[in-house]
Amino acid sequence: MIETLSAGYAAVNRQPWVLLLPILLNVFLWLGPHVSYSPLVGPVVTSASEWTRRMAVDPGRAAPEAQGISVADVDQARQWLIARSDDVNGFEALVWSPLGMPSLPSLSTTSEDIAFVNGWGDGIALLGACLGLGLLLGGWFYGGLAVASQNAPGGPLAAGRRVPRGVIDVIGLVAVLLGVSMLLGVPVVLLIGFTALVSPPVAVLGSVLLIAGLLFATVHLFFSVAAIFVSGAGPLAAIQGSVGTVRRHLWSSIALILLTWLILAGMGRVWDLLGSYVPAPFGVLLGILGNAYVASGLIAAGMVFYIQRSQPVSASGAVNNINS
Repeated sequence: MIETLSAGYAAVNRQPWVLLLPILLNVFLWLGPHVSYSPLVGPVVTSASEWTRRMAVDPGRAAPEAQGISVADVDQARQWLIARSDDVNGFEALVWSPLGMPSLPSLSTTSEDIAFVNGWGDGIALLGACLGLGLLLGGWFYGGLAVASQNAPGGPLAAGRRVPRGVIDVIGLVAVLLGVSMLLGVPVVLLIGFTALVSPPVAVLGSVLLIAGLLFATVHLFFSVAAIFVSGAGPLAAIQGSVGTVRRHLWSSIALILLTWLILAGMGRVWDLLGSYVPAPFGVLLGILGNAYVASGLIAAGMVFYIQRSQPVSASGAVNNINS
């Protein structure tokens, strides 16, 4: 694992331009404009809370206390959601994708000028534009890491050539996974819900099994995006390559996944402390730079792991590329 992580950071060091993408994006989210969806969220949340209160006090239903519902809880939840919608910057959708670049979750904009989205058409258009641009930037970022992980020649232009097909394949991958989840997951969730009315212990057991199944799928699909950008594989081939790699190297794959999650969680705490105790703006800047480097190296390490364990190695020790 240490050698794999070292190879990942060595790959980033060979293509340091890749770090500019998450750094500039985080600086934009930090210093750029703030867009709020609260004018759209507020009426929806208020209507939902009113409906909940009416259902709770319906004479034909049980008392609110018997249902575990109180008017105070409903109002508190409504106020929290509305306040949260003011804090969330609409431009954060730039990192809401399977190709989302490393970002600081605690990063908040310093702009005092807040723009409000007042129409659903404008809100959907802005969300779609952010998601689309985020996919393109993320595809460029992952393409650059794939070039670096394979120790292949090329820079930003070489990585940019991978973007269109890579983004299309990732969208196809998401569509396949969503389709399978709807086909298999919805009946299971409904079955657990109906079982809870008859036998709660059995429903709890079913929920545990469902969570175990989700973890099993998450582990086996961990290298799917890497397969798309490293091997030029399509959605189904990427799933097959990821599952095959994990099955052949199960424990080392689990170790890498756990180590990646632990490092990201631990370093996330470090960036929070830097932002809190180091005078502004230096603490936030250090967090942005450090998070970009650490997360990028871990992503590259996953690609190196996939390359070394899914492709044959020549006599000279170099990994044979199977780029499209």
